[in-house]
Amino acid sequence: MNRRTFLNTTALSTVGIATLSAFKKQRAAQQNIKISLTPWSLIRTGYGDKDPLNVALFDYPEVAKSLGFDYIDHEMFHYPKNLTDKHLNQMNTAMKSAGVSSAVMLTGGVGDLGDANATNRKEAIKIFRYWVDVAAELNCKAIRNVCGEYISIPHPEKLKYATEGVTALGEYAASKGLDLLIENHNGYSSDPDWMIQLMEGVNLKNVGILGDFTNWILERNPNTYYPDPYKGIELLSPYIRAISAKSERFDKNGEETTTDYKRMFNILKNAPDFVFAGVEFFGNDISRNQGALQTRNLIERVLAEI
Repeated sequence: MNRRTFLNTTALSTVGIATLSAFKKQRAAQQNIKISLTPWSLIRTGYGDKDPLNVALFDYPEVAKSLGFDYIDHEMFHYPKNLTDKHLNQMNTAMKSAGVSSAVMLTGGVGDLGDANATNRKEAIKIFRYWVDVAAELNCKAIRNVCGEYISIPHPEKLKYATEGVTALGEYAASKGLDLLIENHNGYSSDPDWMIQLMEGVNLKNVGILGDFTNWILERNPNTYYPDPYKGIELLSPYIRAISAKSERFDKNGEETTTDYKRMFNILKNAPDFVFAGVEFFGNDISRNQGALQTRNLIERVLAEI
């Protein structure tokens, strides 16, 4: 073997090793993904009201386990308005009995971390600090929040206020051992460039993104959408730590009809901190339990294939 052949062979071998190493890291990351159930899949009433169509809040962990879930998400508006330690103890007892663990506490809708009004912004931070405490009591790994669904001020101005609010809440979440995840939840947050600037502006180790497959309305009246949800998830993937795997209808092969799950999860191979895949079934053509189960099965099949 001459010198040139040796060098070329060595170089190719090195590339092969590097590629194999990257593949193994991606494969390991995919195998470590935990599938959680979001309560809206089963419970579609809020603040402790009884859902006449399905499961009561404190039965939720047992039902989730019966559907094959080891992790559950929580949503603040499913809990009673007069939330007490007794309620939290009841939920922790129910989770322990069922053999499930908490993943993400979903919050929002009662204040805006990026509000232009300083008083309102401080009040929102105060409200969501309380829910960080609740999430910690339930042993969640992260808390999700949103930063304004309706466009009311210029994007750079909103970015300034959101950076301030998210930083304040992120620092508090860190003190409780929690990640703070901002979801693309329409409005400013459905602009990937805006979200990336927010992440870079906050620049906290425990702050990242919860990527939603379908929340891409940039503006309303009339609705204007970010044109490519797959590109959106690709751009956000370096910051994604959890996802909302939305589902509504399935074809005869078990594929979700509006989102190509295999394509999405292939993109998410490039999300190094991605841990929780949250099932969020919101359809009505089949039972809620069946929809949640079919979504979980689809995710498991896709992960095995890729």
